[in-house]
Amino acid sequence: MRVVSIYNNKGGEGKSTVTVGLTEFLSGNRDKSVLLIDLDAQASSASAILGHKQVVKAIEERRTSVDLINQLRAKKQIPTNTADFISVREATDARGSALAKLDVLVPDGARQFELEEQLSVRKDSALFLNLLKPALQEYDYVIVDHPANIAKRSLVPINGLVMSDMVLVPIRPTRISVGGLPRTLDMIEYAQSVAGNGSPAMVGFLLNATDRRHQQYRSNLQKYVEKAFEQSLPPVFENVWPPSPAFEAATDPRRDFRTLKDRFGDSYDHARKVALELDKKCQAFQPPKHRPSMRKSLLELLGLG
Repeated sequence: MRVVSIYNNKGGEGKSTVTVGLTEFLSGNRDKSVLLIDLDAQASSASAILGHKQVVKAIEERRTSVDLINQLRAKKQIPTNTADFISVREATDARGSALAKLDVLVPDGARQFELEEQLSVRKDSALFLNLLKPALQEYDYVIVDHPANIAKRSLVPINGLVMSDMVLVPIRPTRISVGGLPRTLDMIEYAQSVAGNGSPAMVGFLLNATDRRHQQYRSNLQKYVEKAFEQSLPPVFENVWPPSPAFEAATDPRRDFRTLKDRFGDSYDHARKVALELDKKCQAFQPPKHRPSMRKSLLELLGLG
């Protein structure tokens, strides 16, 4: 099993869209057993997969990440009933690239903020790592979608980072996006210190809404990509998530998608290639023995060190 967080501390970088795409293609195109854990209070990725009604039902029935965390805190043992908290999107019977079965752990935004006021940084930052992760071994992948603007007191998403083996960071080709990366790397390094086992490691940056032919990419990201290629910084995925209205529509919870091609339209092949690249990277991944500070390396590259 691999636990992969989709995370960028800056909002608007495409985390939920990338989460939905990777989750759908890993399950439907790569034949993997996948659990999506949505820790964003807005429930964007959970709603895109399940539909709004099923998300509301899970919240009403107290089958959410908040309820699972409350059980973990109360019982302090590896749960045997994780299925009680998971919502299921059944596979479609469509021909061709049918959508596969997906399991989803839904957030409860209102109660999540209340819960975080009760959680202890010292006692509760590694609940998922110590108690939940061992209970999820049946899955090939657990994909964790995170909100923006995480702080050390944001203990629900911090738990998601701490339990992760790897982090994938979507980033747009703008100067403001690059400028926000130090904070993202700060929080990843903080999660590494909490986990104490070298994880989560950076599996790479995914260039989102990017066309390498455009000046915006050459001005803001090309220098970084070249340095990453030289292995002085975390790697950049070879395949990109291009600018496409189809990607924006793919997360619309009001639409009834039956196949991967329905959901992703003319961007189907791009999403497929990114999922394939992630799968290959995850299977071959070996954490580096010596890990220089990602944040320091990035600040030096930006001329801010």
